[in-house]
Amino acid sequence: MTRPESEDSLFTLPTAPSGSWEELTPNECAWIEFIRIISCGSDPRVTPARMRALREAHDMGRGGG
Repeated sequence: MTRPESEDSLFTLPTAPSGSWEELTPNECAWIEFIRIISCGSDPRVTPARMRALREAHDMGRGGG
């Protein structure tokens, strides 16, 4: 038996919220606005290099880098 392709991937791409904007929590709305601001309204493609940079930036805030 083979595993579905999604289980073999390195990371999972985010999906759109299933509900309306009004159903999101204030925290979810804030994150969406933050991502829109830092990406200048673009939808940047997920790449291994970007994932690595994000992980490194996150680790620096925790004293790991």
